[in-house]
Amino acid sequence: MRKYIAAALLVVGWVLLAVVCVAVWLHYYPVRSGFTIRMTSRVPLAVVPAAGALLIFVLLRRWFMLGFAVIATVALVWTQLPLWIGENPPPGERFTVVTANLRLGQADLDTLADLVERSDADLLSMQEVTPEALVRIRTSSIARELPHEFAIPVPQSGGTALFSKRPLVDPAPVPNTADRNLSARTDLPGAPGARVLAIHPRAPLGGQIDSWQRDLSTIGAYLRALPDERVVAAGDFNSTWDSPRFRDLLTDGYADSVEQVGGGFLPTFPANRGLHPWITLDHVVTRGFAAASVNTYDIPGSDHRAVVVSLVAS
Repeated sequence: MRKYIAAALLVVGWVLLAVVCVAVWLHYYPVRSGFTIRMTSRVPLAVVPAAGALLIFVLLRRWFMLGFAVIATVALVWTQLPLWIGENPPPGERFTVVTANLRLGQADLDTLADLVERSDADLLSMQEVTPEALVRIRTSSIARELPHEFAIPVPQSGGTALFSKRPLVDPAPVPNTADRNLSARTDLPGAPGARVLAIHPRAPLGGQIDSWQRDLSTIGAYLRALPDERVVAAGDFNSTWDSPRFRDLLTDGYADSVEQVGGGFLPTFPANRGLHPWITLDHVVTRGFAAASVNTYDIPGSDHRAVVVSLVAS
């Protein structure tokens, strides 16, 4: 009986090791199918099978296989390491950026308004802003705290909005994206005339994978084409750190705020299923700024956690 148990455990160990190897591959390879894109968003969770494989090979004293498991685990940890090693922000006046997905306009705006007020937000990016939601936003304390607005509401999930403490100038949609991605300039502490964007590429669901890829490529090209200026791009990027297409955005001086602070694993989705979120889709990407802190908050009615980032001009 022990022999059969040992054989079964060995097979389980091999399967767990294979899962870890696939996770490392997904981190580096720009996959195209819906299934592999979803699996890429779960790469950080591969630490669980990695620990299981290590434990099994130790218990079975399979030292050769243990060596492979150690190498695969180190490779997996290496993919996540940048998210855990942060830097101290420079001195300067800090300001706050909030991003929130309203889930078809159904999120609790009172909770979001309270978060905006408590965090003393300077800029709010909202996604999935419907015409009805925008009416409610304009009559809420959000509009009093952040009186300057650039919004393009759309039924269902395509609408987006920027609300700011200071005037938004040169507002324009990012061209050639499936959903509304917005761009404007505003004065931020230590950064007059900074470029600010509300980001929401199409989700890679069903037959929309090509649209998702085009949106991320278009957004990346738009960011790289901006002149040498400070930039804050906040929103639901519909992609995670482990997606090579998201990391392609982090070039030419752009950085993800979680990476800057060493915030580690800060998942934001799904936030409405009675479980802790396990996917990080919502980001604040900047150029010319350093993040001082990153936090996430539940918003009832939304399937995303809101992200609150403290920034300072660098």
